[in-house]
Amino acid sequence: MNNELVAGRQYLLDGKIVVVILKPVNRSKTIYSVELPGPSIMAVERNRLQEIQQS
Repeated sequence: MNNELVAGRQYLLDGKIVVVILKPVNRSKTIYSVELPGPSIMAVERNRLQEIQQS
């Protein structure tokens, strides 16, 4: 698994909620700022995010 996520791309949070990556919060890129559906932003750990499988 690649440790670096791409800003602006959609990922799944906890396998359920589609979020958009905004930017890494720390230098080690283990916590990312994400935009949730609606006007809210939160910081989440990298291991809670997974790529959306394209078919």
